[in-house]
Amino acid sequence: MKKPLLAAAALLATLSAAQAADIIEPAAYDWTGPYVGLQAGYGWGENDVIVEGGAEPTITIQSEGVAAFSDPVEFHPLKDGSIDMDGFVGGLHAGYNWQSDSLVLGVEGDIEFADIDGDTDIIHVDNDNEDEGDASQEIDWLGSLRLRAGFAFDRALLYATGGLAVGGVKVEASLAEASDASNKDTEWGWTVGGGLEYALTDDVSARIEYRYTDLGDTDLDMDNFAISQLEFENTFHAVRAGVSWHFSP
Repeated sequence: MKKPLLAAAALLATLSAAQAADIIEPAAYDWTGPYVGLQAGYGWGENDVIVEGGAEPTITIQSEGVAAFSDPVEFHPLKDGSIDMDGFVGGLHAGYNWQSDSLVLGVEGDIEFADIDGDTDIIHVDNDNEDEGDASQEIDWLGSLRLRAGFAFDRALLYATGGLAVGGVKVEASLAEASDASNKDTEWGWTVGGGLEYALTDDVSARIEYRYTDLGDTDLDMDNFAISQLEFENTFHAVRAGVSWHFSP
């Protein structure tokens, strides 16, 4: 009688230990599958402004209200300047992850509204810095198609990302003795960065991400005796926070 009781007790102890192990060591989170989400953040940048002079190159361009962080544009001899930009960015993203052991690879795209802009004064350096006009630059929408690669630590994912970027850029300028000039175009470039994502539940994750984006240059032709063209860089940094909903593959 003792032997069956001892065997039953041993079996119960084994089952209890197995159940306890399942509770203490749950299965690792699997990042594989499609997802969609929302994101929002803040973008900022300091862009070069290049001036091509006309017959009488005596104009300086200086960022309004941010002189401590910006260099004036001068020419004769030519000297590049800069303009500060900042503002909101936010929109939708969607992608797909593949996980093998701790390695997670994926592809992601996003489309966003943006309000990243900056203003610039144009002044005449040979006339007591008299105000000659102003210029402005704005990025009003953004999109990207990127690869992601990272390492998963159960529910935490540390990743790098990079790929193609596109955005809507508008530049404007007005000068004395010249009509207003503007140029609005779709500019293409690249973006690269990284982030940290954490699975709050099996279906929902939260992330924080940093990216640097370069959309190339935008030219603005001027009809003025002193300036024939302005060339604006389109580069900026951005930090975004987001939430994603994951689906089973």
